[in-house]
Amino acid sequence: MLTIDFSDELQRKVTDFAIQAGQTPEQAVLEIIEERMDHQSAYNETAYLMKSEKNKERLDQAIRDIRDGIFEEKELKND
Repeated sequence: MLTIDFSDELQRKVTDFAIQAGQTPEQAVLEIIEERMDHQSAYNETAYLMKSEKNKERLDQAIRDIRDGIFEEKELKND
């Protein structure tokens, strides 16, 4: 088990945040950490894909299309 010491001020902020989200402070902290790790994983994957010139061109085009409103929204499936 990992134990983390928070300053009193940060404990108050986390507790307030958790209450607003209907969670315990522990649940809120774990959710924040998991979300950050998911984002980091996505950044790492994008950086990896950008190493290939062809992938970089495809990603750049996709970004331009999204900015120009050329995209189709779809519902995500949980597998």
